[in-house]
Amino acid sequence: MTLAFIVINPIFFSNAQTSLNTSLGTNLSGIAEWSTEMPFVNAFKSSRQWITQCVKTDPGCRGVWDTGEFAKLDLDQYGWVKSLPAPGDSPEYTRVATTMFKGINQYPGGQYLVLYDGQGTIDYRFDATKVSSTPGRDVINVTPSNSGIYLVITSTDPNKIGNYIRNIRVIPTAYEQTYESQIFNPQFLSKINKFKALRFMDWMDTNNSQQKEWANRPKVDDASYTGKGVPVEIMVELANRLNVDPWFNMPHMATNEYIANFAQVVKTRLKPNLKAYVEFSNEVWNASFQQYQYALAQGKAKWGQTKTNTQLQWYGMRTAQMCDIWENTFGSEKNRVVCAISTQTAVKGPEKSVLDCSYWVAEGNKPCYQHGIDVYAITGYFGGKLGQPGNTTMIESWLKESDGGFTTAIQRFTNPNLPDSIPSIYKLFTYHANVAKTKGLQLVAYEGGQHIVGSNGVENNQNITNFFIALNRRPEMYSLYTDMLNKWKNAGGTLFMNFSDIGIPSKYGSWGALEHVNQNTSPKYKALMDFIAQNP
Repeated sequence: MTLAFIVINPIFFSNAQTSLNTSLGTNLSGIAEWSTEMPFVNAFKSSRQWITQCVKTDPGCRGVWDTGEFAKLDLDQYGWVKSLPAPGDSPEYTRVATTMFKGINQYPGGQYLVLYDGQGTIDYRFDATKVSSTPGRDVINVTPSNSGIYLVITSTDPNKIGNYIRNIRVIPTAYEQTYESQIFNPQFLSKINKFKALRFMDWMDTNNSQQKEWANRPKVDDASYTGKGVPVEIMVELANRLNVDPWFNMPHMATNEYIANFAQVVKTRLKPNLKAYVEFSNEVWNASFQQYQYALAQGKAKWGQTKTNTQLQWYGMRTAQMCDIWENTFGSEKNRVVCAISTQTAVKGPEKSVLDCSYWVAEGNKPCYQHGIDVYAITGYFGGKLGQPGNTTMIESWLKESDGGFTTAIQRFTNPNLPDSIPSIYKLFTYHANVAKTKGLQLVAYEGGQHIVGSNGVENNQNITNFFIALNRRPEMYSLYTDMLNKWKNAGGTLFMNFSDIGIPSKYGSWGALEHVNQNTSPKYKALMDFIAQNP
């Protein structure tokens, strides 16, 4: 299915300028079968990548859940399976399967339609049972549980004429007449429509991205958007429908052609009254990501093994080049582009390598921040050190207190003597606001909020994980978020991007302002909505 998008002639709109006022946006959660964000009406767009399977009666079948033969699949350009091996062929698998809504017991139940092109047979298990079947159309009953919908292609293209099962859509029956135009879940839209901007970092699978060539980018007709990321056309469409500014992250290995073509799509499709924020990758300073290792290798290769901070210098250079490409692509409309350059918030000094990029300047170039850069981006997190191993004994003692330790923990976040408290991050806001001012840039936060999560093994302490999840649900989070955002405003910060919109809590963090798209509100979410109302 190819979607039709409305293109608006830019000559009827004036160029948008970056606001000097404090505003609030949000990061979106990544696309996954287990995501409680559930952004799409067509559930298959969030399905897991194909699982290769066989049945025990097949010759050589071990009866495992996944034979691990994904690399042997015969896929078309959009990821649909063109053929299946016969029992006894050299690959072990004889069928492929996928799951949707895995681990989500609150997803919508009732009747769903499974629409598809081609010929073959699809079976359903776990939460789904088949009610009726006609060519290209199955009706299934779904009773939600943590198991989700299990879809298995047991045969495809039986006549060997290339008419394999493809373009699978799994939609609630209520959307049968509208799913092609109403591609986004209305509940999802209602939860995010107050934000000023949407950062698509996780929708684009930015961290550790393998994207490089434009020809291999995510496409609208891809079977699923998990793994590769969401197509630019879909992200722009979401921004247009909500009338909010999109924030894109260019993959760290992207070629200049990739960047230019991406920018051209945005220029053509994005409403001209909206700005497009663009950032090169995400946290290239963070050694836990592949983009850091890539930048380090590129920097060393360019400037020598003995040079220091080469990864930051290379990141600054590549950000400048990216911004030049975007602005050249937009031409006379370049004021619609907002180029961001970022740094590690808690460490003072490294931003000089990023902004000034002296190694590149020595080759005859302007400092990186002078290449059309508009905003200087940091984070706004509090509580990031609480989950470190050195605090385990202290937290376990809190659990024995009369209220379970919540009062003590909340007080910690307002203690000016602790480095991860709100008063301490206010000092960092002020420091970076001064850096931005000296360069003529605006200060923005690309991510921010609470950062209460176990690390370096603490995440496996179930008692502490339970405490952290409960702490995130406390009513005091309202005042903590409000205080943090007001301090951001007082420091001179402009756009603040909450991290993130909707996500189920786990040992890996309670990042969502809401835990589920069906949740009406929470202390964190209410604080965000009230701040937006007070800062229109």
